[in-house]
Amino acid sequence: MKKSFLRRDEGNILVMSVTFVGVLLVTGLAYMKWAVNEHWDSAYEKATVQAYFIAQIGVIERGLEFLKTREPTDMPQGTVFLKEGEVPGYGKYLNTFVRRVTTMGDGNVFQRSDTYDVFSTGRVFFNDQSSVRGNAKIKVERTATMRARLRSFANYMYLTHYEVTEFGEIIWFWHKDTLFGRVHSNDYIGIKYAPRFYGPVSTSKKEFKKYQDNAYFAFPPVFDAPEVYFPKTARSVRNNAQFIPTDDGKMMVRLVIKGDQGVEVWKWPRGNDPEQYAKLDQTIGGLAWTAIFVDGEVEVEGMLSGNLTIGSAGDMWLRDNIQYVGSNAYNGQFGREIATQKAMKHMLGLVSEKNIIIQNNPKNGRMNGFKNFPNDINRQSINITAGMVALGESFTFENQNDDWNLYQGPAPDERGVIYLTGAVTQWRRGYVHRSNHQGTGYEKAYVYDFRFDERPPPYYLEAVDENGHGLFDVMSWGEVQAGKE
Repeated sequence: MKKSFLRRDEGNILVMSVTFVGVLLVTGLAYMKWAVNEHWDSAYEKATVQAYFIAQIGVIERGLEFLKTREPTDMPQGTVFLKEGEVPGYGKYLNTFVRRVTTMGDGNVFQRSDTYDVFSTGRVFFNDQSSVRGNAKIKVERTATMRARLRSFANYMYLTHYEVTEFGEIIWFWHKDTLFGRVHSNDYIGIKYAPRFYGPVSTSKKEFKKYQDNAYFAFPPVFDAPEVYFPKTARSVRNNAQFIPTDDGKMMVRLVIKGDQGVEVWKWPRGNDPEQYAKLDQTIGGLAWTAIFVDGEVEVEGMLSGNLTIGSAGDMWLRDNIQYVGSNAYNGQFGREIATQKAMKHMLGLVSEKNIIIQNNPKNGRMNGFKNFPNDINRQSINITAGMVALGESFTFENQNDDWNLYQGPAPDERGVIYLTGAVTQWRRGYVHRSNHQGTGYEKAYVYDFRFDERPPPYYLEAVDENGHGLFDVMSWGEVQAGKE
């Protein structure tokens, strides 16, 4: 099983880090110095090695540095040519440029690509003493290339800044938790009993917090990993979305996704019964590559056909299953292997600048629905096929049976399982299950949508550093061509 997960997550595990690219630079210079001092049967052979390493230096010094100093909104949409440079004593690099990738093969043309190719040509000269012209100066050029991808939150199946509540309580991964895909937290990760992690796990802290730990890790955990920075607003969604006003929060909005028919937008005055006062405001169709942003709170449900990201300035409430047309009716899944998942053509992002909250209603398992209605999938659990981001706080559930809640459910109040095929990012990890009332909430069955590792949903949030500059993963490194003139 471990080999299978390695293959399907190779886009995450085998990606070279940008830091490692710097090591290549140092290694290349050292190698050139060694090449000069060693005996070579061919001066041309030595020159080609030097030209190749000079080309790599051009890729790093010009191309990669260009990308790393840009904000995501300032990335090139076509080709940008960069200055040439010199490696004193060896040669120079020229014809250096960055080109946005518009297709990744397999006929999969992106409406928006966050992948870039960098090219640079290294040029050196050597004296060919065997030439009939006598000690002729020969030019040698080799071209190096690198493919880099702007990192987004969708590259993580599970990502948090804090793993504790606002009261300092640890939220544990425990024995009923099974996660597929990359997991990272900037905080201490709590391990209790025997959760199972089938993807890479990393934390910015030096250790886990443990309680009777018997966890399973398909890959060795990584500690002291760099922090992932969280923005305050969903700027990329806001800037590209169809805007839905709420009259300064006076109106409540419900988005009902209806397959090929698009998205119905319903509105009603806050505090009133939607069944009586909700009115259809508009229908948004043509979801080939679309974003919708609600300037307030929003409820979401339905079956998606297309590519869509929904953003909200206020809390986002999950009213019922949100899944793709063609996905499994029982759990929303459409395969756990990337080759199977690629057959699914639809993609959804859910981005809230506050919380994403599972509503406590009969469709989502209200009143101990998992136990009281074991054969009725319409009265328990929730399917979510989406990449989710809760920037302001948490992904969590409504009415957790705390002592101070007006609502007090039965004991137990087990509502089912969160079947997530996608990814979840949250500023502070939220509860999805509590011990209140002998058990309240949901178990987790999280599967990563491995398509996200190649392409996130429309206008999804990018990962940036503290200066707002994009973070990049190096996808591949190689040579374009070798030549002699």
